[in-house]
Amino acid sequence: MNVLVFAFGLLSGFKHAFEPDHVLAVSTLLHREKKWSRALRMGLAWGAGHTTTLTLAVLVVNTLRIELASQWLPYFELPVALMLLLLGGLALRDTLRRLRHLHVHTHDGIPHAHVGSHPHPHTFPFLRQGWRGYLVGLVHGMAGSGALLLLVAATLPSRLQALGYALCFGAGSILGMGAITTLLALPFQRFEQRPLIYNLLTGASGLLSIFLALYIFQTL
Repeated sequence: MNVLVFAFGLLSGFKHAFEPDHVLAVSTLLHREKKWSRALRMGLAWGAGHTTTLTLAVLVVNTLRIELASQWLPYFELPVALMLLLLGGLALRDTLRRLRHLHVHTHDGIPHAHVGSHPHPHTFPFLRQGWRGYLVGLVHGMAGSGALLLLVAATLPSRLQALGYALCFGAGSILGMGAITTLLALPFQRFEQRPLIYNLLTGASGLLSIFLALYIFQTL
């Protein structure tokens, strides 16, 4: 029976990674990753951060036998909405910066566009190398179906079972988000040398992230 429960946790975690707020959150970060391997690493880091938050929360709930009311769960979405708003705004800022430095010229009668060399320093250098994904994953840990896991953990008979289920769920989310970021990185890399389309992708991810954040605020 435990094997089936843990297998269900793994599959649930994989499916959990595909929730819209998770996909949009990482999509706003992918324009900073120039290689698919870096995008994969960011996705795995997101899953690790998500697992960290969720595992700690499960241990607290199961150990203290905290009774969670289902009507509280929507409020776990508030930090996610704030994160989506921030990530969407940063993605739009980066898009506008690149558009401001976009140069269009004609060559043999064919219009070409390229971005001028105007580097901007990173405001938060410690957020490189996958740490952005990890921090975003930390915030997402208790939202969506992850919050429902807390209800499940409170009903499991032992702390070890609750921890095992949380880790299986986390492993599934790590695999799922690794797959998502790898797939989402492909169009960004495909159009990296076509600035207009590249900026359209980045701007669209930022706008959709902001719209979803506003929708979440409305439903609270």
